[in-house]
Amino acid sequence: MTYELKLTSADAYLKAALFIGANIALPYLFHLIPGGGVMFLPVYVFTLCGALCYGWQLGALTAVMTPLVGSLLFGAPVMAMVPDMMLKGVMLAVVAAMLVKWNRKAMLLNPLLAVCFSWLLVGLLEWPLMGSAYAFQDFVTGLPGMALMTVAGAVALKVAR
Repeated sequence: MTYELKLTSADAYLKAALFIGANIALPYLFHLIPGGGVMFLPVYVFTLCGALCYGWQLGALTAVMTPLVGSLLFGAPVMAMVPDMMLKGVMLAVVAAMLVKWNRKAMLLNPLLAVCFSWLLVGLLEWPLMGSAYAFQDFVTGLPGMALMTVAGAVALKVAR
């Protein structure tokens, strides 16, 4: 993490707007591939990058606003998916920021652990509500996306230093 950016400055909201915009635009590229959204999980890439580089507050803001703005402005994702996507994104942001605070030097390990651990936690939370097939589907169909997020997070940490 370059520094923990608090949501009290215009700089924080500008960075958040850039991450939110990128998080909304990137899925459109991946949805050109049949099944690309569920396979590559592109809506979480910049949430992870924001949390790793600027802390949990910016990551969580990005996680909450991305699906909401995307759904309201473009109809994607559908509103029924927004709460689930918010939960996954906020969990990813919090876990990623905690890992960077714990070990700032693990540039590949931190994004990998953040993605795996947050998806596991979300799966355990969703399991009683939606069943194991839905709760853990990202581990089955989303492995390429988890790899994409890990690489993107490592690159973001490298660039931010």
